[in-house]
Amino acid sequence: MRSLPLLISLALFSTPLLAHDNHRAAEDIHEIKREVVKLRREVHALKNENEEAAEMRKLKKEVARLRKDIRSMQDLILDLQASVEAQSKNTHPDVVLQPVKERPRWACYMKDVRAGGMHSKGFSEVEAKGKLLETCSTRGGVCFENRITCSAE
Repeated sequence: MRSLPLLISLALFSTPLLAHDNHRAAEDIHEIKREVVKLRREVHALKNENEEAAEMRKLKKEVARLRKDIRSMQDLILDLQASVEAQSKNTHPDVVLQPVKERPRWACYMKDVRAGGMHSKGFSEVEAKGKLLETCSTRGGVCFENRITCSAE
């Protein structure tokens, strides 16, 4: 199939023009040459379409592979979650977790001219300061962390 257009083009383009005497035969040869050029363009267009289709197949395979990888990762995450839950139930008896209510809490206080006196509590100093700064900003105060006083309860 690939050599047929090549043979036709060689035969048409390399033969000497014997049609000097016959003007109609020369016009026919030129028309055939134009048709051969059109056919070549169509063959190249089909080749490009085939390459695009092959690239699309590759992309579809890649997407399917990635989806499979995602599913396997999701399964691994579920397995890890189950493992962590099982380990948390089987903790060592020498490790005693304090209930949330018994954990030490932090209290912070700040006085502002615009917002007035404010205080907040948190499980950590950072949390208590963050809550206090949020309260200060919602009240329209001038909020700076260096003006906050905190202590552990």
